[in-house]
Amino acid sequence: MAIQRVRKPNLKSGQEYVWALKFGDEKALKLIMERWYSKLYNFAIGYLKNEGGVEEVIQDVFLQLWDNREKLADTTSLNAYLFTLTRNRCIDAIRRERLLIQFHTDKKAEYNYLTNSYYALSDSILDHIFEREFQEEIDKTIRALPTQCQKVFYLSREKGLKNREIGEKLNISPKTVETHITKALKTIKNTLERKFPDSFNLILILVRKVRLNTRKILSGI
Repeated sequence: MAIQRVRKPNLKSGQEYVWALKFGDEKALKLIMERWYSKLYNFAIGYLKNEGGVEEVIQDVFLQLWDNREKLADTTSLNAYLFTLTRNRCIDAIRRERLLIQFHTDKKAEYNYLTNSYYALSDSILDHIFEREFQEEIDKTIRALPTQCQKVFYLSREKGLKNREIGEKLNISPKTVETHITKALKTIKNTLERKFPDSFNLILILVRKVRLNTRKILSGI
């Protein structure tokens, strides 16, 4: 049997970078570094203020990207993934630095700065960087659900109806309503985990608070 050779994709979009990485294409990694290095550097320097430390963080990020390339889902958002890795590496670096200087009285100002940076990086407000990407993926996921599941989720999340009320409106049992809602939430969570790896805490928050751009998704309800 002849073995078909799979052609590597041209690197035109962020998604194709992911595909090329999974092929083990070192050129893809180089292009990713060229495209994202300055963005990640400018993000990290705002918290670390140490050029050597920032460069080490960014190098670690790209190394981790390469090491984990085979684990990436085809739909992984590379932008969100890289910024999440950078954020996490910055937090790790700050923790280490604080431990080293916490008892040095002559470095109190530096310690306080690192503490403020740590809390700033840990603040959930940074999660809003990717809020639009998350919402777009949520809406797309809901559109792919079966029609009845979409209707149930719409009435629950957008209209705020209780399971019993939804059941009466759609002529189904409250237990079936619950099954549809559970299926929708699980599907959203699984999709986000594949597309936005290393963002587990944010995913849990979004799934709990998820609402739909329903007027764009559903009609005739």
